[in-house]
Amino acid sequence: MPNAMPSRNLRRGIAISLMRAARAANRSRVVRVALRGRSVRRFPLVNKIYHAVFRAGVTGEHASDVTAAYRGLTLTGPAWDRTIMPSVAGGYYEKFEVSIFERLAATGGTILDVGANIGVYACAGAAHLPPHGRLTAFEPVPENLGYLRRNVEANDLAGRVTVEPMAVGAGPGELTLHLSGEQSGKHSASAANAGTAPDAPGSTVTVPMTSIDAYLTGRDERPDIIKIDVEGYEGFVLRGAAETLAGLPTLLFEVHPELQANCGCPAAELLDQVYARYPWVFVVDELNDRLLPHSRAELDEPGAIGLYRSNLVAIGRKNHLAAVARWHDVRP
Repeated sequence: MPNAMPSRNLRRGIAISLMRAARAANRSRVVRVALRGRSVRRFPLVNKIYHAVFRAGVTGEHASDVTAAYRGLTLTGPAWDRTIMPSVAGGYYEKFEVSIFERLAATGGTILDVGANIGVYACAGAAHLPPHGRLTAFEPVPENLGYLRRNVEANDLAGRVTVEPMAVGAGPGELTLHLSGEQSGKHSASAANAGTAPDAPGSTVTVPMTSIDAYLTGRDERPDIIKIDVEGYEGFVLRGAAETLAGLPTLLFEVHPELQANCGCPAAELLDQVYARYPWVFVVDELNDRLLPHSRAELDEPGAIGLYRSNLVAIGRKNHLAAVARWHDVRP
């Protein structure tokens, strides 16, 4: 068996190189123009091939999970996932967005990670917190929750991270989530957003839900940073955080008008909530590693939000504006 390890490493290296090449091609100007700003991954056959390369070269055909090194962390997730785990294994998962999150985390304080999934942001952020910093990770989906806890422990971050097994919305109660059979990050309050259901029975799960304001009632700490990734449910999260947002914690969140409309809280309402409070709102330009300041009106213009420009950062504190100054030209 002396050649087994080199052979596995070679297969893994070839697979990751192919995945990175596919990502580069997808981000090229030629492809973006040809597909009118949409991803080539929207074609089922492309997704199948991409995931087949990942399974054959990185996980092995019969593996149930995969462990990968990512930004100095060791992260484990489900091998069936077609998007998050291949890009984590390739080292390019939301590379620019995670860099922003790490830089903000390094300023210290308290972080809320709403929709923590397997813990990529939670672990990356907690690893960059100073000793007094704390991060609370909310994740309601049982499978994701298991990986989240496993990754927090594996990276020796239990002293900095509190895991809360619940959804976050406009108020306390319960929420029914539709589970995706495509990727672990597509589980959603909307069946349309989740896409293809899992092959196994049980395509929905009903979970406990809190709101940010309710969760923080009676607690001394107030968040300095809130990251939200809840597949269209972002507006409801902000509805339940009115008191907390008065303190202007920095927000990192997604805007996908179709996903938000499917969940019943339009993107326009989400953006209005943010612009009513925050002086500096940036669109994350993934292709050029830039934070682009936008007015509320500019976000209604065609092309302002779309592929590679769907994440926003809202800042109300000068120290956070300074922390990410390398990526923007705004001065307070």
